[in-house]
Amino acid sequence: MKDIVATAILTAAASLGCVPFVTMFAEGQRATASEQVTTAVGVVAFLAAAGLTVERGGLAAAVLLLFLTGLVHDTAQRRALSRYVRASCAWVSVALLLSYIGLDRG
Repeated sequence: MKDIVATAILTAAASLGCVPFVTMFAEGQRATASEQVTTAVGVVAFLAAAGLTVERGGLAAAVLLLFLTGLVHDTAQRRALSRYVRASCAWVSVALLLSYIGLDRG
């Protein structure tokens, strides 16, 4: 049961971290300093969660995560997400990643 919960937490962290990863390419240099920090935090959380998912679940988990992040990417591109939604996705992604680390070590 602990493995299922840990995998779900990692998947949610990677999915939410995908939103700032996508907007990083869309906004570029137009972002303010606080938005750039939030984007950097979200991108680091996304890459770390994706790497841990691949390490934990193997190739099947990587393929499923690729499809899920593709769905998140399409949704983020089609909807005009507000700045607050993108920031909250980044910080919730980091919180989920830290909770996975605590769950994995405990």
